Amino acid sequence: MGRIQDSHDELYHYTTAAGLSGILQSKSLWATHTSFVNDAEEILGFYDRVLPLILRPVFRKTVEDQPEFQKKRGNTPLELYCETQFAKRMHGFRRAASLWHDHYVTSFSATSDPWIREHGLLSQWRAYGPDGGYALVFDTGQLDKLVSEETTPYQDEIYSWADVQYGLNDNHRTDDSDTNNWIERLETAADKFFRSNSTDDAGALSAPLTILSSFFKHRGFSEEREVRLVLGLLGPGLESHPELQSVRQHPVKTTVREGATVPFVELCVQEVSGVRQHLPIKRIIIGPHRDKDDRKRAVKLLLKQYDLNADVSVSEIPYRGR
Repeated sequence: MGRIQDSHDELYHYTTAAGLSGILQSKSLWATHTSFVNDAEEILGFYDRVLPLILRPVFRKTVEDQPEFQKKRGNTPLELYCETQFAKRMHGFRRAASLWHDHYVTSFSATSDPWIREHGLLSQWRAYGPDGGYALVFDTGQLDKLVSEETTPYQDEIYSWADVQYGLNDNHRTDDSDTNNWIERLETAADKFFRSNSTDDAGALSAPLTILSSFFKHRGFSEEREVRLVLGLLGPGLESHPELQSVRQHPVKTTVREGATVPFVELCVQEVSGVRQHLPIKRIIIGPHRDKDDRKRAVKLLLKQYDLNADVSVSEIPYRGR
């Protein structure tokens, strides 16, 4: 995998006043289970729209290379038989992936636009309505270093950064080299599995499916230019396996949000002599609001309370909210 700071020197995390206070106080970030993020098609959309585009040519090549496979179709037309068999395998992958890993994500935005870097993204501010919002601007290199060091002691966890993708090009690839490497790994593993149909070969599909399903979203979210940190923990189909029960993984915690119990993993917890260290927050942008100057003063006092040195600015976007 490439280093995320090569693409983005800063990452933006938009949040509420409560979220801002919680991050500064806890000195940590939360990776939330994907069942509780704002995309209703999270993970599932990948299996419905993207995965078939990637693997249909691979499966077709397998069929063409194996005459014995074609003989099994009897009187069924070849195209219909291939598509039926392919659909069964896609359904199997979707079901298996839900058992292999639970997905936890921390979301950021990225931009190369100088104006947005200083004033934030209007669509993100709109998401917070009349209550406004706050954008924490992180040093990407330091944040990546924190996560890398923290995840090293844990076993059988899948951890990765990438720019979220909102579709494939005509070659079934993206503009992101890291994502394309995962697609190539998926194609190689799938080809081997299609040819052998052996459960021993199915395991190699686990990591590519976990990562790729977390890094694709519906194109309607493309304006966000989301960058994700994804953590894959053992799912219900693996955590009870005798050989994996003693595996050390991040502890899963829960919080209550809008009446639902939401699982999350606490990340970027760095301690020196038992004292938690601050996150690498460079700046905080106050979102559009009629009281934004008062909010700026309040945030400065909040930073002073937690002994954190970071610049504070106010967005000049003239948005009034609802």
